[in-house]
Amino acid sequence: MTLYASILFIHITAALALFLAFGLEWAAISFLGKSNTPQETQTWLRLARLGPLVNGPALLVAILSGGYLGSLIGAYKQGLTMTQFGWIPASFVGIAVVAVLGGAINVPKMKAIRLAISEGGEKLAAALRTKALPVSVRLRTFAALGIVYMMAAKPSFAQSLFVLVAGLIVGLLFSVPMFSRKTA
Repeated sequence: MTLYASILFIHITAALALFLAFGLEWAAISFLGKSNTPQETQTWLRLARLGPLVNGPALLVAILSGGYLGSLIGAYKQGLTMTQFGWIPASFVGIAVVAVLGGAINVPKMKAIRLAISEGGEKLAAALRTKALPVSVRLRTFAALGIVYMMAAKPSFAQSLFVLVAGLIVGLLFSVPMFSRKTA
């Protein structure tokens, strides 16, 4: 087994761990929105907290291993065009989009839910009615899937940005049924 194959395995494993974290978060947020008691809410909130514990280290490993793989294929040599390795900077744009969505939406909404647990009643119900959390996890999951596609297809920068936008659109489309649901 070559060093390249070993690093590629680590990179793919980190990407799989990211999707595992998104799956945990997706499930937890889904059940969190259906919670009826502070105890149920606390249970699903604990599961939702596992997502960042997995995706933080997984993202770091994916970036470091991906950077190393990029250096092995000569992606950082001067004179290469955005047509040849444009998917690499576009992947970083995608990672930034995923991070900003998570930080701007999930962190404050989860904090609001956590603080509302002790008060219960209408304050907790109002915090749980948010549609921003399910939309966020769907957008981030499909943006990350777009990044995986970029890594496989290796399109130009412009094409990669199109793939990223398409992933976000698919995430929004997966969010449409949630907007038609009535909130309690």
